[in-house]
Amino acid sequence: MEDEAAPDALPSIENQVLTDLAANETSLLRLIGTLLSPKTLPHLALISLLSTLLYSIANASDSGDIAALGFISLSIGYAITAVFSSNERVKSWITLDNSSDQEKKNPLRRIFSSFKICIFPLSAAAILAILILLLFGGDSAFDLPAAFSLSLGSLFVLWAVAQGRSFGSWASSRAAKNLPEKESTSGNINVMVATQGIIVLALSAIGIMAFQSLYEKQFVVMDAVFSNIGFFIAALTVYGLTVAWTWKYRQIALRDKALKRFAFRWTMFAHIFATWHLLTVWRQSVMSPGAIEVFIEEVLLMMFTVFMAIWSITSQSVGDKFKILSTENALPWGLSFGYAYAGSVAMLATAFNDITNVMITGHLIALITITWMQRSVLVQIIDRHDLVVSSTRKSQSLRSKIEDETDNEESESTSEETESDLEQSFDVEWEGNEGPTIGEDVEWDDVIELKD
Repeated sequence: MEDEAAPDALPSIENQVLTDLAANETSLLRLIGTLLSPKTLPHLALISLLSTLLYSIANASDSGDIAALGFISLSIGYAITAVFSSNERVKSWITLDNSSDQEKKNPLRRIFSSFKICIFPLSAAAILAILILLLFGGDSAFDLPAAFSLSLGSLFVLWAVAQGRSFGSWASSRAAKNLPEKESTSGNINVMVATQGIIVLALSAIGIMAFQSLYEKQFVVMDAVFSNIGFFIAALTVYGLTVAWTWKYRQIALRDKALKRFAFRWTMFAHIFATWHLLTVWRQSVMSPGAIEVFIEEVLLMMFTVFMAIWSITSQSVGDKFKILSTENALPWGLSFGYAYAGSVAMLATAFNDITNVMITGHLIALITITWMQRSVLVQIIDRHDLVVSSTRKSQSLRSKIEDETDNEESESTSEETESDLEQSFDVEWEGNEGPTIGEDVEWDDVIELKD
């Protein structure tokens, strides 16, 4: 029975790589619930107020150092809060408890009182700002070295890359989930590429139509298509180059039904993400959206980037006791990342005197990152899959060989025992003092006639 079950066990072992990838996930709903908990909402309100204030200060003349100091101090202050948030006393300081009866009767008082949970991170940030001024301050009170603003601004590139990588981590994990046992689509790579191309083109058209209808009072479909034909060409060009970049590994993935389905899902998620970034670049450079629209969009993008970065880190396969970042301290870490992100945007916007160009650069970096990840993820998964398959087959071959040798040894042992038993059963004493001999009690004259 064991030999009959062995062939069925191999596919599950081969797909263990995809199973492990699918399991590498922290619940998104749980993380959302943690970040948006009513008990910590004052922290989110504070980051909105302070980021807007510091951004305005950064755009004022000769005030970039003050803004940089504020963003850096707040970011590190919340990082310190995150490190100590596992302490019950600190946790009670940064989390709202049940309101008193008097506060429940006075909603305005309850709102102002709720911001007391921000005192600890703000105190840590204030102490850190004073230390920075004492150590690095120049002639004037807020005269800091240019390295502070430069280093904060350079983080924007890191955030753009982190956005692409964290989304790629989530998308690859989702693509590995619930893979079907039976193949339901064609194994032709041309069909796969054509299907994805049609989806990308359709989503591009929907996005263009949606935003064009916002910018024009009299919306005509054909006019919108022809006026944005450059975007469709760009979207298909990016898609075609990406397909060529990953063509070899898409073909390799077709040899296994689970790999094939994973490759289709993963590349589809990545194409959609890249097309959305390309659409944003097109809108901000050609359609000329309003400043308020760009601001709201980038705030949402910042929230998405921070959220996906936290999800990516908390989903790593590290023991709970050794995790620096977990769902329990995700909020203060998220706020720390958020202040750093907002500070990097503010510093670059001040340097280039235009936030639009900064945002376009960030979107292009994220697009390039997810495009590069399409191939790297496929290579990693296929290599690990082949390694598992090779190791499994070698292990099974070695086990089969050992079993054959064991069977042969048992057969030889059985044969030797049989021969020994036969020898013992026909062992006759022709002569001797012990036991009967063949010469006793035999009348030889009656058996043999002696002739002359």
